[in-house]
Amino acid sequence: MKRILQRIRRVLPDERIQRADVIAGLSGAVASVPDGMAAGALAGVSPVHGLYASMGGRLFGSFATSTRLMVVTATSASALAAGSALTAVAPEQRSAALILLTLFAGCVMIAASILRLGRYTRFVSHSVMTGFLAGIAANIVFGQLAQLAGVSADSSIALLKAVYVVRHPGEIDIPSLVVGLFALGLLLVLARTRLRLFAALAALVFPTALMIGFGWDSVTRVADAGAIPKGFPWPHLPDLAALTPSLLGGAAAVSVIVLVQGAGVAQAVPNRDGSPTDPNRDFAAQGIGSLAAALFRGMPVGGSLGQTALNATAGAHTRSRRSCPGCGCWGFSSPSLRWSARCPCRRWRRS
Repeated sequence: MKRILQRIRRVLPDERIQRADVIAGLSGAVASVPDGMAAGALAGVSPVHGLYASMGGRLFGSFATSTRLMVVTATSASALAAGSALTAVAPEQRSAALILLTLFAGCVMIAASILRLGRYTRFVSHSVMTGFLAGIAANIVFGQLAQLAGVSADSSIALLKAVYVVRHPGEIDIPSLVVGLFALGLLLVLARTRLRLFAALAALVFPTALMIGFGWDSVTRVADAGAIPKGFPWPHLPDLAALTPSLLGGAAAVSVIVLVQGAGVAQAVPNRDGSPTDPNRDFAAQGIGSLAAALFRGMPVGGSLGQTALNATAGAHTRSRRSCPGCGCWGFSSPSLRWSARCPCRRWRRS
């Protein structure tokens, strides 16, 4: 028991929790609810899978990252990649296949960390990451335009869904469009004010109240996309009967996309004390987060650029712990020591 407590202490920060940490944690928790459910919708499964992934990734993955403010959670990139890998799976089997895909994706990420493949991330240029994120943003906009307007478009291609909405304006559901535009407007306006940390909460609460107040039953709800279980999700093993060769290939593709995006997060939000980040450790952290998400019936997780930026904007600080300016290691030492016995360069200091 004493060893277990020591290991837990190695993960937890030494500094006293500050007010900014509490605000950052609360704003991240609030934003994770709509963000996680949206990820599940992007993957074409129940939004609950995205919500569970946000919980599992944060609890288990974010502890181990070398990029200290990185938030490991369900992302748009991982959701789109997972949804593409499940296109050939029957709708009634998609949930079980998604959980299995998440499990194998986590194993691939950990294997990439063990093989030290993180050194290849330095070849990913800033322009490549910009184009990658711009492509994901365009895919989301085109793919979700039909749901924003309340139009039923059966095409599996995002651009064709958007074209269908433009060519059939008579099918647009006005209440759905009003609620969606109201939520987007709140996000854009509040993002420029002091209330930007609570923009996601406002965009969730006020449009919902508007829908309930006017009794707009035509607006699609989360429950319409899948049943929402009550209570806390308990861990369980995935169903191996859903395993197929195409699912393994999809897990490998999802892993590559997640790890590349995580490398971009490390570049965009470097450690504030100047200590270097370790891409291999970030690989392992995202793999651990995905394994935990699979056990809680979630979807693949990775370093989220939006959630990490929100964490940094909110002023999160305590997660930094101690850092070595020489090698960037994250070993544990007692507060009385200035360096850690596990540090090769023996130049340990507090951040």
